Amino acid sequence: MRHSTIPHLIIINALVWLAGLRLRELPYYLILHKAGTPSFEYWQFLTYFFTHQSFWHILVNMIALWSLGTAVEERMRPPRFLRFYLVTGLLTGVFLAYLDPSPAPVLGASTAISGLLSAFATYFPKGHLLIFPIPIPLQARWLALGFGVISLALFLLDPEAGGGISHLGHLLGLGIGYLYLLLERSLRV
Repeated sequence: MRHSTIPHLIIINALVWLAGLRLRELPYYLILHKAGTPSFEYWQFLTYFFTHQSFWHILVNMIALWSLGTAVEERMRPPRFLRFYLVTGLLTGVFLAYLDPSPAPVLGASTAISGLLSAFATYFPKGHLLIFPIPIPLQARWLALGFGVISLALFLLDPEAGGGISHLGHLLGLGIGYLYLLLERSLRV
């Protein structure tokens, strides 16, 4: 693909992560704190999904961005894809800042990537995806549905995200991505 935005998104994520290694306090200002807390700033709606906790965190998210995003971006075309990715991440951040029962701040691209999973499943429902380390190909529609059900179940079992993973963020990203595509389709008619 000639003018893909995905490499740019990966580079931005990598630069923010590397800057956080050098400037240890930087990630604290970029992650999404809960609205109403002294650490909350409105810019965090945009910055939290470019911030990652560890090498493995960013690696897994960037592999998912590349894997899902390539086909979705080709279908949407780059400007529309970038708008979808940013709006999904931003809206998920707004909901998390105001409604998430977890006191923990949120960071990572997985909210926007969950939206990409919705888009992939919408555009390629019978497309097959592999999830490492499970070597069994799963249809995208069933994978997205299963991911949503598992995220909902894990959120209900641990609403305060004691394990450090925002299951509500994954669920919201998946739902917001799907609703975005439905709204976009209805506005085109």
